[in-house]
Amino acid sequence: MIELFLKGGTFMWPLLLCSVLTIGYAIERIITYARIRKERDQERIVQEAGSMVENGAGPEEVHKFLDKTGRLEGEALMAGYDRFKHLLGTDRPTGELRAELQETTISAARAYLERNLPVLEFITGGATLLGLLGTISGMIKSFGAIAEKGLGEPTYVAKGISEALITTATGLTIAIPALAIYVIFMTRADRKAVQFEPYGNSFVDALLRSRGKKTE
Repeated sequence: MIELFLKGGTFMWPLLLCSVLTIGYAIERIITYARIRKERDQERIVQEAGSMVENGAGPEEVHKFLDKTGRLEGEALMAGYDRFKHLLGTDRPTGELRAELQETTISAARAYLERNLPVLEFITGGATLLGLLGTISGMIKSFGAIAEKGLGEPTYVAKGISEALITTATGLTIAIPALAIYVIFMTRADRKAVQFEPYGNSFVDALLRSRGKKTE
């Protein structure tokens, strides 16, 4: 395996990095999705956070609770709460405020669920292009050997062709699983975001009710 790697030439090193990143980020996403709470726990957390806000809890207390909660719910609700505090002194209509807070909350949820997936998407194309560059590099070496040695020295030509084929195969071997992992995780992220959206909207409603109490 090491010998085959070395025969692939310079472009095998960035391809190795791509493979390590693919494995690392795939494991990270698996752990992240495995730690997502069940819907009944999400509902409980949102109700508790909403009650704190409606009962007049201060920013420090709310932040402490959401920091302790962490994960999807903590990050999404924190983003919505911070945006709400920022907009609290404005005279914007309730409907407009609700739409912006809902968008902020669901965007934060998606950011949590899709974190590091753009890297996998980049690796999908990057590994393929690196393999192609390795192919071109190997072919250049082969034609250079032909120009220098003629067709009477097939060893030099075969070395370049071997490098070209190895990098091409390696790039595709990395890119295809990376693409599959990206699609699987993106689909899961979309599903989890849709599942969480009603709870995020419920928290936004609690924020707006607390605003109404303060203006009474």
